[in-house]
Amino acid sequence: MLHLDDDGFVRAPAGLVYRRLTDVGRWPTWWHGVRTTPMADGSDREVWAVELSRDRFRGLRVAAWPHTFRHDTGFTLALTGDVVGQAEFWLEPTHGGTIVHHLLQGEATRSPRRTLVTWRTVVRRGLWGLKDAVQTEVRTAVGMRP
Repeated sequence: MLHLDDDGFVRAPAGLVYRRLTDVGRWPTWWHGVRTTPMADGSDREVWAVELSRDRFRGLRVAAWPHTFRHDTGFTLALTGDVVGQAEFWLEPTHGGTIVHHLLQGEATRSPRRTLVTWRTVVRRGLWGLKDAVQTEVRTAVGMRP
């Protein structure tokens, strides 16, 4: 069983962080090595397949489907591939910004220790990319240099 929690701080309002984090189709613009593909699920909502590239993340191959969105607070991802289970992102507004929490619960289909280390690296790269993109957007919006 895999269990991992991690977090990162973004100096931006939670509403803005939520909009960028839940815009799954644009993840590749700030999360390098991630590919997203729109999928049809028979409903009128947006469903995305998210793939972590084998080359960028030391052979980790996972597909994820976002679901269970909670307005301005977070969402969950169903996972298949080298990790089978669920991941969750949720936001905690705090003085001066937002803490982005991440939780992984699942089973590894190969070495659990290596999978856990690689997953943590993948998520941290994503959180840093999100932080950089959102903070640049906020600074630019108020007339500051990025």
